[in-house]
Amino acid sequence: MPRYRPLIADGAYFITAVCFKRTPWFARANLARILIDQWLHYEKAYGFSLHAYCVMPNHYHAVLTVGAEKTINQILHAVHSYTSTLVNRALGHQRKSRVWQHAAWDEVIRDEGMFWQKVAYTLLNPWRAGLVSHPLQDYPFSNLQEWKERVGEAFLQDLFAAHRRQAE
Repeated sequence: MPRYRPLIADGAYFITAVCFKRTPWFARANLARILIDQWLHYEKAYGFSLHAYCVMPNHYHAVLTVGAEKTINQILHAVHSYTSTLVNRALGHQRKSRVWQHAAWDEVIRDEGMFWQKVAYTLLNPWRAGLVSHPLQDYPFSNLQEWKERVGEAFLQDLFAAHRRQAE
């Protein structure tokens, strides 16, 4: 039975989705780009705000706020469904391979402190996984660079310092 997720207008969520059998689909730059492009496409099409994201080789994290049009379930279904189609097409699979391991895990963000903790967790993920050598080093499959441009490195250093222990 599908998991029921009601529309919580303007509700913020922390999302984690894992690849089927932890297959590192997104270690390939072209496949990681497909997922990011789908998030950005549906952000506009479905009227939600994608605050932070990070695509790792076999999973992703995202922090978003839904609008009043679509539920979190509808958003996740659209992104995952079309990403699966495009990944299979890019790989030249005649028979569609499963991309996602079950349903994504979503957590409602209850307050501002939790929001910042989840943003820090998401943006620090490549550093914690050893994919970059410094927490502020750009990672091509996250929106850390946008955050640096918007709020500055000093803000991010403070954010990461405040939430590093929770993120490790």
